[in-house]
Amino acid sequence: MIGAMAMLIMGVASMVSQAAEKKAETLADSTFSRDALALALKEAEVVEAQIRSERDSLRGTLTDTAGVAMPHVVVSDGVACTLTDSLGRYALHRHKGARFVYYTVPDYCAVPTHAADDRTADFYRAINDTDSVYNFTLTRLPRGKETRYRMIVIGDPQVTNAFSPYYTGPNDNPIKKSDLARFTDETMADIRRTIADLPEGTPVYGLSMGDDVQYYGGYNDSLEHQIRLALGSSEMTLFSVIGNHDQDGKRVYKEKWEENWGPTDYSFDRGDVHYVCFNNCDFYHGALYYSPGELSDKQMAWLTQDLELADKQKKVVLCYHIPLTFGNRPNKKAQPLDIPTEAGHYSSSRLSDLLLLLENFAGGYELFCGHTHFALNHEIDYEGHHVMEHCHAAACGNIWQSNVNICGTPNGYYVYSFDGTEMTNAYYKGTEWKRSQQMTLFRADTNFNDESYAKDWDLPHKRNVLVANVFNADSRWRVVAMENGREYPMTRISSVGQDAFATGYHHKYSESVSYWFVSKKNTYLIMNHLYYYEPRSPHSILFVKATDPWGNTYTESSTHVVSQPFFNYAHYYQ
Repeated sequence: MIGAMAMLIMGVASMVSQAAEKKAETLADSTFSRDALALALKEAEVVEAQIRSERDSLRGTLTDTAGVAMPHVVVSDGVACTLTDSLGRYALHRHKGARFVYYTVPDYCAVPTHAADDRTADFYRAINDTDSVYNFTLTRLPRGKETRYRMIVIGDPQVTNAFSPYYTGPNDNPIKKSDLARFTDETMADIRRTIADLPEGTPVYGLSMGDDVQYYGGYNDSLEHQIRLALGSSEMTLFSVIGNHDQDGKRVYKEKWEENWGPTDYSFDRGDVHYVCFNNCDFYHGALYYSPGELSDKQMAWLTQDLELADKQKKVVLCYHIPLTFGNRPNKKAQPLDIPTEAGHYSSSRLSDLLLLLENFAGGYELFCGHTHFALNHEIDYEGHHVMEHCHAAACGNIWQSNVNICGTPNGYYVYSFDGTEMTNAYYKGTEWKRSQQMTLFRADTNFNDESYAKDWDLPHKRNVLVANVFNADSRWRVVAMENGREYPMTRISSVGQDAFATGYHHKYSESVSYWFVSKKNTYLIMNHLYYYEPRSPHSILFVKATDPWGNTYTESSTHVVSQPFFNYAHYYQ
């Protein structure tokens, strides 16, 4: 049905055109006909062109709740970006294939949500064929920009339409419980407790790093909406990026994600940070996609415009699904990493251009991704830059086949603190773990279903070597072993490889994921948060002390080493 505005425009165009034609006919019969006729026809063409232009445009006005104009707000359709004028007005050409018109939420405005009990971001409108006007009403934050806030980052919820084997005791009797129920009862329940423990009034936001769903077990067209409701069920206001399994190269899957979440390429401001989310899952044959991630020329043009219009004093956080600094299924233009311990890995062909764009921001930048089902703060020296990419472990672990990721990091999520442009704290929160638990200890010789750290990493045998898996570690952490009151540095492992405990554990239990995925045959898996120490005395009780870049110190005793190869799927929860 044609809207009233469209009908009015068409009616006016018709009347103007008819009047111009009648005027032209009259003038044609007069003695001074030729010049006047040309003028009349030109007038008609101008009016008709203006009407066509209005039909081909997207336009509207942004005001606050008091009706006051909102100038200098970025508005986009995912192809081009523009700024509202002094009266809050914007106009964009209607681009073929654009599905949404939306705005970058300013730092001084609240993020609109889908509902009071669905606190997922709703800052967009779907474009249709008949409407050209899309107005937005923004709500100003009562205290202005939130300089200090928390950002909770969730890697790969990845709920499926299948029932994965799930155990709550050592008898190995599976319990039939859906992935969605586990995510709701475990992950989101834990997040609500984390938020409740924060100082009253702390602003809290959330990011899902994609793969909200995977259609393993059959396509369920309500699954994406169900996970959105689950993710929106806490007090944090949540955004999401799109992952490869949200799409799997199928148009119907991608459209289902967009139906629930809106645009795949967008930005928003919180405090002194500009967040940019985009779809870097570039499918080249069916469900196959490039790894590291890639962006199209069209996306790069959009991203360039977005960053050109952003405040250059801010920090930028780029948010996407597939890592950009490593991967072993590259685009032909991708560059191999010059790192002997990461043979077969490449950087994205877009990394150079992205870093050039990010150089313009005084607050610096962070790179956030998910996808891998292992935790990795990946650091490379690239074209004169020292680049760190935060690859977030999955909330679902090994796709709800256990309570650990394939790197041995427990199912969980990350909590970041921002103050101005500075990241002032960050920690990993294992689901149903205490915040203070940031590592797991093992003995190198322990047999985990024929897997051991000593064998995997060529460590000394029969010397009671202690191995620490420090989940969120990077090169800035200081990890030491305490033996008889003295500190000794632990040796960091950084290479393509595997985690012996997680590999042996999944080898026995995992059904929906192949053994290859969790084993050393999966050369995608890079481990860099394992540390080991050979004690002076094999009988010493040791303590591991790990200090992060923000001054937090975490300790664990060798009396708490994991010695059982299995126990059950809920091993870490006991």
